[in-house]
Amino acid sequence: MIEEDAADPREGGEGIVISLSPDLISSEALLKTCYWFSRDFTCEVLSHDGITAQVLIKPKPGCGIPLDGARDRFVEMAMDFALRERVTAQTSDVRDLLLAKAFSESGVLEDAPEGVFGDAIEESKPDGLFKILANQ
Repeated sequence: MIEEDAADPREGGEGIVISLSPDLISSEALLKTCYWFSRDFTCEVLSHDGITAQVLIKPKPGCGIPLDGARDRFVEMAMDFALRERVTAQTSDVRDLLLAKAFSESGVLEDAPEGVFGDAIEESKPDGLFKILANQ
């Protein structure tokens, strides 16, 4: 990830340009970050060309947050959103199976979900505190 500070190139006002790598930060993560900053800052995506993504942030009137702190917080939040996307993508199958199993056992679904649902480690313990047993 590349971070660069620059004066606002558009109106000569106070602002900084933050450059990020699109390999690390997706468009969705960038837009979510801009949304969360929109209370105190105006965010403008200057470019997102596959090589670099540049965002101009300018404080709104009455914003008491220093630009250096805002830059650091913007990068931190963008990384957080990007990591959440990756974790969600990698765990979506498990989440879907858990939800399907929960709904099938509650009687909401007519048919049981496909697949094996269980915790092999807990199932091997005769006195385990937590057991999820499949196909009982």
